[in-house]
Formats: sequence, structure tokens, C-alpha cells
Amino acid sequence: MDFRQIKQFVVLATELNYRKAAERLHMTQPPLSIAIKRLETEIGAELFERDRQGVRLTVAGIAFLDEARRLLDGAESALQAARDAAQGRVGALRICSVPSAALNLLPRILPAFSQRFPQVRLRLSSGSTVGILAQLQRGELDAALLVPPASGVPGIAMTPLGRQRLALAVPAGHRLAGRRSAALAELDGDTLVALAHSDSPGFAAEIAAACQRAGFHPRVMQESSHALVTLPLIAAGLGVAIVPEALRRIAIDNVAFVDLEDAASEPLSYAVALAAHAEPANPAVRWFVDAAREALDENGDAGRQ
Repeated sequence: MDFRQIKQFVVLATELNYRKAAERLHMTQPPLSIAIKRLETEIGAELFERDRQGVRLTVAGIAFLDEARRLLDGAESALQAARDAAQGRVGALRICSVPSAALNLLPRILPAFSQRFPQVRLRLSSGSTVGILAQLQRGELDAALLVPPASGVPGIAMTPLGRQRLALAVPAGHRLAGRRSAALAELDGDTLVALAHSDSPGFAAEIAAACQRAGFHPRVMQESSHALVTLPLIAAGLGVAIVPEALRRIAIDNVAFVDLEDAASEPLSYAVALAAHAEPANPAVRWFVDAAREALDENGDAGRQ
């Protein structure tokens, strides 16, 4: 017995007419009759009564029909589940993000993705760019939002997500604390609390290059491995920090935020990208990349300066 025979039986049991059943099954009547006879022989009971008045189900046929329909429904569900998994519409997606992107980009991307793919479970985590890239290369993550390094990473594809603004974080008593904005050059001589180059080389390089264009080399006395860890150092009065603007959303005592402009009097910004395997094993990755592009384009963030 196979699913083709079961389907033939169900169609005939529904139509109770060999000609109509054969038409629905795109076959002729003789092969259908032979198939039903073989099924009855295999089961060991007649499923249909045939006489001049037509075709009727036997008691065995009625009992078999309910189970046959359940079998076909289960088979179709299994096939659809396999297709959905192969297309990335079900399963799990492991995503990691640098803290700033978790604050201002993921809240825009995740609702759009989850609405379209509600059966994909999201497993979220946070980390530094270098740690995230290592996890990606080891196959421990499917996709990540990070600050792209200056050079490419073997096997990893980067999808640019535009540039996000930076802000200046200073102790509440700092000379710039009451200002709405400040020029980067005004930090010349200040002690800078910076993200460690070993954790986020792309971010550190962008800050160093911006300071150089502003005409000074930053005096870095403190380093942190995490953007959020920078704020307690500022609150303690250990220096000032150039941080992602998204950190403004975090309320912390004794820290003030100031808009920051570069040497060209433009808002200071940094690049963000979505990193994933160049040939992802998880088919849901491509849907996530598409959702990120669409969500950020709609909100104007993909090209934000």
C-alpha cells in the first residue's frame, strides 16, 4: 500500500463514480479499477459495492475512509513542514549584535521579520565585533549586526546597513556637559575612554581617523571591551567617550550626552553591517537579510548619516 493508492481510494469514495474519480486523478477508468482491486486484496476486505445502481462504500470502506483521510492530511503536513524548513520558513535563527545595534536597529528589524516568518525561533545574544566574527566562523551563529572591520573576513559576507550617529558622553560636571553639540576638535587634550581595538578594530579605527582629520591624536587612558561598560567609567569621571548615539537611551547618573560634529561640521558617524556566511547553511538567513534591508530602508536608517 502506498499514498497513491490511498489517494485513489479517497477520491473514488468521495465521487462514488469511477469515471469522475478517474478524471480527477488524471487517469483512465481501467487502471483505477485495477488499483482499487489491489488495495482491497492487500487489506483483505472489499471497500466498495458495485452493482447496476452504482458504487457504494462497504462497512469496511467507511471505516477505512476516515483513517485514509487522516493519513493523507498527515502526509501533506509532513511534506509542507519539510518544504518550509528547506526554504527557511521554520526552525531557529541565531543572531548576535553589538550593543548599539541591539538598541536602535534590531527593534526595527525583528518585528518585520517575525511578522513574515512567525515560525522561525530567534535566539539573540550580544557581544563585541571580534568575538562575534569568531563565532560566525565557527558556525555558532547564523547572522550578526556589527561594526565591519577594515578588511574582509574569509567566508563572511557583509551587507552594509548604513551609518549610525555617534555622540559624546561626558561627566555631568564636564565643560561640555551643558552644550547641545560640540566639535570633535574640542576634545583635544581630554582623556578618552575608548573601545578596545582588540574587540572592535573597525570602530576604533573610525574614531582614530576622525580625530586625525580634526587635527589631534586622542589621548586614550582607559579602554573598555563593551560600549555599555564605557558609561560607568564616564560617570566615575575617568574621561570622556565617543559612543553610539543609541546609548542615549540608557539613563545613568552623572553622564551627559552631547551631539558631536566632525572636522567638516557634519554629524560624526560609524558604519554598521549585517554579517553572515557567504554560503549560509541556514536558509532563513537570506530572509533575515532581506527583512533588515527592507525595514531599515522604510525607516530611512540604511542610508542615515
